[in-house]
Amino acid sequence: MGGDYRDAKDAFLALELIHNGTLVHDDIIDEDLFRRGTSSVPVKFGGKRAVLTGDALLSLGLKYAAKTGRMSVVDWLSEAALKMVQGVALQTLYRRQLVSEEEYLYINYLKSGSLFETAAALGGLMVKDDETVAKDLAGFGKHFGNAYQIRDDICGVYAENREDELSRNDLLNGDISLPMIYALDSDGLSEEDRLNLLSVYSGERESIDLEYVQGVYEETGALERSIEKMKGFAEEARGYLLKFGDSKARDFLEQLINQYYKEFSPADRLTVII
Repeated sequence: MGGDYRDAKDAFLALELIHNGTLVHDDIIDEDLFRRGTSSVPVKFGGKRAVLTGDALLSLGLKYAAKTGRMSVVDWLSEAALKMVQGVALQTLYRRQLVSEEEYLYINYLKSGSLFETAAALGGLMVKDDETVAKDLAGFGKHFGNAYQIRDDICGVYAENREDELSRNDLLNGDISLPMIYALDSDGLSEEDRLNLLSVYSGERESIDLEYVQGVYEETGALERSIEKMKGFAEEARGYLLKFGDSKARDFLEQLINQYYKEFSPADRLTVII
C-alpha cells in the first residue's frame, strides 16, 4: 500500500496484546501446562492471576486501538476478538465429539483465520481507510490463517519434545484435527486403529504412542490430504496478493507462503521463521 510500517505500530500493538490476552484465557480453559516452550501463565502464577493478566492485556489492546484514531481499526479488532472467543467456545463445546470437516474449518477460521485476516487488513487501513482494499488484504490473511491452523494440527502430531507433546497433542486433549477427520473418513483405516484413536480422543485412554498415530495418518492418506488442504488455502492466499502491484512487501509475503506451506514437510517443520 506504499505506507511506512512504523505508522502501523499502535494498530499492531493492539492486535498482539488482544491476541496474547486470549491465549492466557485459553490456557486457563484448556488447563494447558505449557505455552511457547515454557510454563503457561496459570501454571506459573495461578488461575486468579492468569484471569487478571488476560483481562489486563485485552484492556491494553483497546487502549492502543483507540490511539490509532481510526474507528475502522477498532471495529476490525473488536470483531476479531469476538470471533476468537466464539472459536474457543465452539472448540470447548465440541471437545471429544466428532465433527464434520466443514464444522472443523469454521472453528479454525474463528480461532486463527480471523486473527490473520485482521492482521492483514490493519496494515492497509493504517495507510488508506478503504474497506475494499482492506477486504482484499483480509482475504489473504484469512486463507493464510486457515492454512496455518491445519499446519499446526499436523505439527502437533510430530511433537519435538515432552513439553511440546503435552501441550499440543490434539488427540490427547480431545480437540478435533483435520488429520483425525481424514483418518476416520478413510477406507484404509482398520477397525483396530479406529478403536485406538477413538478411545484416546474420547478420554477413555490417557496415552498413545505418537509414532503409532503418525503411522496411521500416513498409511490412511490422512496426512497427505491434510497437507494438500493446507496448500490449497495457501494458494488462495497467494491469489489475493496478486491483486496488488509488485513490491518488497508482497515478495516477502509470498516468500512466507512458500516457506510455511509450499516447502512444508512434517519432518522438517522445526525450522521456524516467525
